[in-house]
Amino acid sequence: MPNDFNDLNAPNRNDINPLAAMMSDSEPKKLTGRNEDDCKRMLFNMFGSRYQIIGARTILKGGLFGFGQKEYCEVRYIVKPGPLSSSESFDKNRQELIDKITGGPGNALSLKQLAAIDKKLEELQDSVNSKLSNLSVAASSSEHQSIQKIENLLIQNEFSLSYINDIKNRLKGELSVEQLDDFEFVQRTVVDWIGKSIAIYPETKRRAPHVIILVGPTGVGKTTTIAKLAGTLLKNANLKKQPKPSIRMITIDHTRVGAEEQLRRFGVLMDVAVDKAESAADVKQIFDTYRNSLDVLFIDTPGYSPNDFESIGKMRGILEIPGMNKDVYLTITASVKARDLVSIIQVYEQFKYDSVIITKCDETTAFGNVLSVLSEKHKPIAYITDGQQVPKKIERASVVKFLTNLNDFQIDRNHIEEVFSEKSES
Repeated sequence: MPNDFNDLNAPNRNDINPLAAMMSDSEPKKLTGRNEDDCKRMLFNMFGSRYQIIGARTILKGGLFGFGQKEYCEVRYIVKPGPLSSSESFDKNRQELIDKITGGPGNALSLKQLAAIDKKLEELQDSVNSKLSNLSVAASSSEHQSIQKIENLLIQNEFSLSYINDIKNRLKGELSVEQLDDFEFVQRTVVDWIGKSIAIYPETKRRAPHVIILVGPTGVGKTTTIAKLAGTLLKNANLKKQPKPSIRMITIDHTRVGAEEQLRRFGVLMDVAVDKAESAADVKQIFDTYRNSLDVLFIDTPGYSPNDFESIGKMRGILEIPGMNKDVYLTITASVKARDLVSIIQVYEQFKYDSVIITKCDETTAFGNVLSVLSEKHKPIAYITDGQQVPKKIERASVVKFLTNLNDFQIDRNHIEEVFSEKSES
């Protein structure tokens, strides 16, 4: 029990529930979520900032006879002291005190005695609440104002809780009080840290035919993105007055109505041949037939829910063709939730994708959720798209682009271009 409460006027502190309630729930409890961030969100919703995680482990749940099990995170936590409720604790303590004075229920007190007890309890309640309020203010004021402002900015940009906590811990551990007092310096430092956490995938030039495969959930725009990539190759060759590259596109997407027709329409517009494949044998036959005359072969795949393990496994089998010089890109939308992205990354890991393409960047104003997870999972970003127009609306990923789109941060454009020029080269 904190010494601050030793001077409270009560016969015995443990006889008065308001004081007993101030003690933390020191018995560890368990909670299970999809990942640690998910657990932290649930704990925050239940207890605010009063919880403390004291351990975490990965567990397997679900499945049949051990197959198809999913990984979950189980955390052990305790709850720190919190503010007392008012009316319920007051009424309960009032009756307990009356019973103690009278010797138990059924023995009456005079109105004068009851009034005196009520007054005493009110004074005690006010005293306890005042001390708790002071403790709360002291705890919050112990965090520097600049750190609080940075936390609010990161929340506004939808960075994950674990990412925000890492930034806060770095600010506390690496910056002096004098540096924290300079909020402009703090912002610039944090923007640099964010930039350094973003990995950009370098352009790759593989021996022809270069096979490019896009995988990812349904609805992320893989077909349109393949058309944009193919169109960009043709456009750049034309601008540089180079020979037109030999390009071919294959679709193995038979789940979405109109997927093949959509890719064929793009093929007609770009004068690029489109083939349909339903099996690994089909893909291999097309590859073997044209491998000596192709520069680039694009493969469009169907989108599945991350929970459809069977379909995703079958698709991987179709794409296992020996001798392919392939780049596999995981395609995601900019607005995907952080916890959903964690599941997507884990499920599609079996394709051994090289990097990530972020689509539909025009449909959100905050990229923190995606940047947080990709940073924590060490996944580089290759391209971003921000519209339907083909072949436009696609570009190489750029650290400068992401940083200049942070909401309400004061960005020193010259500084970040100097620091991140190599990473942001197209």
